[in-house]
Amino acid sequence: MSTKSTRRPISNFFLKKSIQFRIISTILFIVFSTSVLTTVILSIVYHTKSKDGLFYYMSNDIMQDLELTSILGVILPALITAQIASLVIALIIGLFSSRKVAVPVYKLEKWAMQLKKGKLKTHLGFRETKQMKDLTIQCNALADRYKDIFSQIDNNLNIIYEDRVYKSQTVIKELDQIKEILSELDYK
Repeated sequence: MSTKSTRRPISNFFLKKSIQFRIISTILFIVFSTSVLTTVILSIVYHTKSKDGLFYYMSNDIMQDLELTSILGVILPALITAQIASLVIALIIGLFSSRKVAVPVYKLEKWAMQLKKGKLKTHLGFRETKQMKDLTIQCNALADRYKDIFSQIDNNLNIIYEDRVYKSQTVIKELDQIKEILSELDYK
């Protein structure tokens, strides 16, 4: 973009909220679903095996063996802790990956809005040059091409307007209308 703005990465973290929230919620949903599925499968396996008495600790101490401590009581807290940690990690990954998608979309929208306003001098640029290099080149080439076309039209119009070979009021009126349209564009 041609205008520089003050960078505020934290306050401007959510540039395209709808896109970013959709990406974050999708990642969290997948992680949460797999966590719940893992817990359900573990519980089902445990209950089917516990009926046979296969999931109990056995030690050399007979008094301790009489308590028959359940293996689920040991594994379940660790599993829930791991699932909470995976949800936190998924949230962090979702925040940063969604931003990597939202920033280029936001910049493209701003660039397109500038073109829509007639500012053909607008330049699209990304700091992530490796990933966005081809898109940046094509978008800037598009703007440059239209800038050149409008410059040529303006030059030819000036030649016709100054020459005034056609002294017809209709032609002069049409030339004035074209000149007015071109004056709304920023291409020089």
